[in-house]
Amino acid sequence: MPILREVLPSDWESLNELHRWAWFPERSEAGWKWVHGFGQGYPGWVLEDDDGVCGYLGNIRQDYSLRDACFMGATGYSLIVLPRAKGGARRLLDAFRNQPGVFATSIFNSNARAAPIYSREGFTAFPQNWADAKIVWPLAPMTMLSERLVRSLYRNRRPARELFSSPRCSPVVPSAAGLSALDPWADAAVINLFYAELRHAGSLIADRSAQALQDRFSDPDRAEPPMLFGWSEGDRLSAVALGQLGKMSECEAPILDIIDIVWLEPHGAAAATALLFQLRTEGRRVGASRMRLSLVNQATAEIALRVPGAVIRHRHIHGHASFVAGMDEDPPWAPTPFDGDFGFCLRPPPTNTPQTERRGWVSRSPLWKGAVDAPAPLSDHHSRAGL
Repeated sequence: MPILREVLPSDWESLNELHRWAWFPERSEAGWKWVHGFGQGYPGWVLEDDDGVCGYLGNIRQDYSLRDACFMGATGYSLIVLPRAKGGARRLLDAFRNQPGVFATSIFNSNARAAPIYSREGFTAFPQNWADAKIVWPLAPMTMLSERLVRSLYRNRRPARELFSSPRCSPVVPSAAGLSALDPWADAAVINLFYAELRHAGSLIADRSAQALQDRFSDPDRAEPPMLFGWSEGDRLSAVALGQLGKMSECEAPILDIIDIVWLEPHGAAAATALLFQLRTEGRRVGASRMRLSLVNQATAEIALRVPGAVIRHRHIHGHASFVAGMDEDPPWAPTPFDGDFGFCLRPPPTNTPQTERRGWVSRSPLWKGAVDAPAPLSDHHSRAGL
């Protein structure tokens, strides 16, 4: 039987072999160091037998706040188990669920094949009533049709080259009053003020401080930074949206994923809607085939459906959570894709452009007060598990 242990830096090449087998994105050494840093001492677990590493489950821990109370949550990614380690998914998930110091463990990006595993291992569908839903905006219907045909041709093999590649425009500064492109370094003060207000709004909220965003934006394997937009009223933000361009495989077209949409009541909902309009416009401009919100809750659904073209798709349950004993299984938690692995594990579209600078990637926003030094860079998920 394979042994179960924590993942080590010496496993990185073996992890790439597993990811290559599963058709998941591979990472550079710097990329593995970056993503494993988010494990905060618990980067993930591997199964190893005499022939080497044969299973993996990655772990990301995030700080949460509910008013003045602080919590820790964990989300998993890249559950991969080779056929020779059949049954290993249970051992990996047991280690994941039993890690110390968290109020809950979650898997928010499961595919249809893996979904029954999580239910069987004690995870519940979450968010309630929306665990099987995604919201999609088709942006290039003909490209989506072509993509469907290409996928049917490459069902069991990978293409020799990247398909659906096109040059993309550089980010622009929005011109609408109140709308601005944000930089986590240059706009740190106003982002931190917004996060402080979110913390006291009555919901369990993941850390969205400027430092948390800077860490996320420092992925060394991503040449183009995410799209971060804010809506300001005077010198304060009332809503923030985060989008990220990804390309799931060589034979699929780029997709603009909404990683986050958050706002302050009572007037922030209209601002959040305006930010989704902006992301949709950016998606068309950079050549995305569609925009999607892959983790939905009641509040974000109401906002998203105000944007024309939205289609709700109910399929398999892809959102799962397990709460520790004594924790309310219906906490005031309305997760967005920001709470899951989406912002960490989307496959970046290949680019021929030089590495984008991480600080000052767009012109200064109207909220700019002064820059701070950028720190040094720190690097859909399915499960192809042998069950």
